[in-house]
Amino acid sequence: MKFRTTLASSALALSLAFQAQAADVPEGVTLAEDQNYTFWLLDAIKSMDPQINTDVEGSDVLRNLFEGLYNEDGNGELVPGVALEHEVSEDGKTYTFKLRDDAKWSNGEPVTANDFVYSWRRLADPATASEYAWYMELMQVENAPEIIAGNTSPEELGIRAVDDHTLEVKITTPLPYFPQMLVHGSTFPVLQSAVEEHGDDWTDA
Repeated sequence: MKFRTTLASSALALSLAFQAQAADVPEGVTLAEDQNYTFWLLDAIKSMDPQINTDVEGSDVLRNLFEGLYNEDGNGELVPGVALEHEVSEDGKTYTFKLRDDAKWSNGEPVTANDFVYSWRRLADPATASEYAWYMELMQVENAPEIIAGNTSPEELGIRAVDDHTLEVKITTPLPYFPQMLVHGSTFPVLQSAVEEHGDDWTDA
């Protein structure tokens, strides 16, 4: 038996650009011709790399530039990100996410389940030296403690791409709030080809 959770369909577009959503404009309100939104950061951010950033300002920027499996609406409720829905195994330890087939990176390449596999392994890998590697342990992702300690390969992390649009995650302890943990910036996907080509400078303009 499997439990299925389906989120309402969404027109959110994933790209390394600001998300565009239709505005809910009250009757009688006229919008300004310039619809650009400019905001000021109080401090310089640490990084625009989802697996490296640790500060609040950087997290705000990441939410504008990247998209994880799920997002939160204005009331803190889950809404679709790259994932449209998921199924949970009867024991509560296996999550299977169905991903959108229209999500694309800013260079036009499709966003796939493998992007999440690469990014989560990268987060847990000691070579990345992410200060948020512990988040994989908090999420109870299978083999995360051993990988972070350097005792096993990142390829052993409990995440795999079933196909381009199906992602499977195995956790060691049932967590009813596991989907809510997926809005954290450290779990956002990055483009493997960009990281491998440019190394630590991959987020530079």
